[in-house]
Order: sequence, then C-alpha cells, then structure tokens
Amino acid sequence: MIMIVTFHEDFRGRISAFLSEKGYEVCVPPHRQDVIPLVKEKSPLVVVLDMYVAEPNGLDVLKELRAQHYQGKIVALAGTSVRSLMSQASQLGVDQVIGGFQGAGGALNLDQVESAIKMALRPGIAKRAFELYEARGRTPGNDLEDWFEAERQIFRVGKSVLAAKPTKAETTKGLKKPTKTNKTSS
Repeated sequence: MIMIVTFHEDFRGRISAFLSEKGYEVCVPPHRQDVIPLVKEKSPLVVVLDMYVAEPNGLDVLKELRAQHYQGKIVALAGTSVRSLMSQASQLGVDQVIGGFQGAGGALNLDQVESAIKMALRPGIAKRAFELYEARGRTPGNDLEDWFEAERQIFRVGKSVLAAKPTKAETTKGLKKPTKTNKTSS
C-alpha cells in the first residue's frame, strides 16, 4: 500500500488515481493529523510525503513516523523552498527525494513519483527475488520472472512478504519444468 500525504487536494487525487490505475493500492489520510494513526493501522510500504504540508509540517510528520518506529519507505516531494529541511529529512531516513509541484500550474511528473516508489522498494524486491531464486534451486535463466514475481508479491501482500520465505507453491507457480535435450554424438 502506498500512502499519499500532500496538502493539495488536486494533486492528492491525481497521484492517487495515477497509482491506482497502475495497480497500486493507495491510501490517503482524510486530514494531515490522521497520518500517524493511519500508518499504524495500515502499515503502508511507502509514504509519499509532501514536505510542504503544514500543521503538522512535513518534517514533523517525518520525525513522528520515525519516532513511532515506522520502518517503511519515505518518498519526499520537495522543491527549492524546503531545501534547508532536506538535510534533517535525510538523517531521518528519507529514501527518495523528488521535485515537488513545479510552476504556477503546479505540474508534477507522476511517472517520476512511481519511479521513486520503485527505487525505494528496490532492495526489498531484490531480496525477495533472490529468495525465489534460491527456493527454485538456484536455477539460472529466470531472473526477470523472479523479479516480477517478487514485485507482485510485495505489492499484493505488503511488507510482511519482505521477511517471509517463499513457499513451494509460490516458487513453482507458473514455472515450466525444464525439458531434457537429447545430445547426439557424431
């Protein structure tokens, strides 16, 4: 699950709709003050946090998330006006930083948001893909299939899968049995 925390209602809707269309489960707190209780309840994989939010501000939300032992990933939306906060944000464990809303119209590159989410989750996906590879008996040639299956499992089940070992059914699901080739000598 991806949680979107931004002050701007239009952008919340656009980010949420974009990610939902891409197949992500999305959660949007009704009010900024509801972020911490909702994170405790939903345990999102990633929180996309607009550093421009106020009452509480983005840095305060980040501090509270880490004080409450939130172990998920944080993707910060930040522009030049909050550059001074980013050193502290980095120390608090922001995983990715992308540009905030640009220009008078407030454009935001939604593909960049998705890429930042994927980059933040990359280490967990890589770990899961390797677990699938090992469970398969370290059979070479299935790395992409293992990677995509790891992504599906992580986004479908949530962070609990990041630490779980694959079951035999998960590792053999959709796999073809290797065929023997007959070698003839000349």
